[in-house]
Amino acid sequence: MALAMLVLSDVVCREQAGTHLWLLLTGVAYPHIAHLLLGRHGGRRGQATLVADGFFAGSIIGAIGLLSAPSAVLAAISLFNWTIMGGASLVAMGMIAALIGVAITAFQALAPVAVGDCAALDALAALVLLCYFLLIARFMFGYIGELRQQQTELQAAVDVAVGARAIADRALLGVLPVSAADKFAENGSLQPIAINNATLLLIEISWPRGESPAVTELAECFQTCDFILTRHGLEGIKTFGRHYLAMSRAINGPDDAVKASRELNDYLRDHQALVDLPVARRSVRAILHCGAVTAGLVQPERLNFDLLGDAAEALLFLASMVAAQPKGTVIASSAARRRLQDATGFVATPSDSGAELYVLSLEPPP
Repeated sequence: MALAMLVLSDVVCREQAGTHLWLLLTGVAYPHIAHLLLGRHGGRRGQATLVADGFFAGSIIGAIGLLSAPSAVLAAISLFNWTIMGGASLVAMGMIAALIGVAITAFQALAPVAVGDCAALDALAALVLLCYFLLIARFMFGYIGELRQQQTELQAAVDVAVGARAIADRALLGVLPVSAADKFAENGSLQPIAINNATLLLIEISWPRGESPAVTELAECFQTCDFILTRHGLEGIKTFGRHYLAMSRAINGPDDAVKASRELNDYLRDHQALVDLPVARRSVRAILHCGAVTAGLVQPERLNFDLLGDAAEALLFLASMVAAQPKGTVIASSAARRRLQDATGFVATPSDSGAELYVLSLEPPP
């Protein structure tokens, strides 16, 4: 299009054919030479091609005349290309190259074509401008369509990642306590933590007459334990068999554990309809102990979280000695008894091993 403007300017408007024959021949060979030397791809070589295009456009502008409409069209198109493809730096380099091209050819334009002097040249410039912006509009429409497609694909990938993260979080919560799961999700690992003066509560859920509970019944009981114990500041550590192990780091942890055990026993007693047998009634026996423990992954590859230390061993030993104690009770060790702020109702009871236990009945008086 630029060469067509040059030919029309020399032949029709000035009636001086061949005035810029060298520029015409250079323009015919330029695209092949420039693209052969500089390439078509992006980056610095692509910007160098645009700078060379600016030099050639400046030469055409100087040959046609600085004040003509076709020159304004060529300058506007070049400026737009520089701005889009390279920003301020490319605009500066392109304008310098264009001014050099203008300086080389402007002195030959002895009869410059002014605005409105040549209707045919102005019409060609208008056609060039229209075709250029139609081409830009088509490119932008396709580019925006690709961006929308990429956005849709990216959003789908984000949704998959969010779903996978939610599944991973639920899986972590299924095998780790909440605090440990949060640290593992944040750091990707879980270091052992020493906890002084921890309150340990072991809940044993039992059914009368020794029947074996269904999985759904036991799951309902553990969900109830989660809700009630969490509300009282205790964190579930793990479950095994009919047992639910929880821990508190609070100073008033033993008193919170007693309140949670009482509420849990009352709930199970008052909701007999949740079990298959109408006459059956679930109850709990809570074992309470205090001391120092170490919390951590004993099998990291399986995310097996556990409590270790003398206090944890003492809790399990205490659990093995209370089989003769009635259901619906809280059985506290001497260490837990000393930390209780409200020990009302606890009765000292000797165990088979000679150790003294403190028993609190959770059942209402007959």
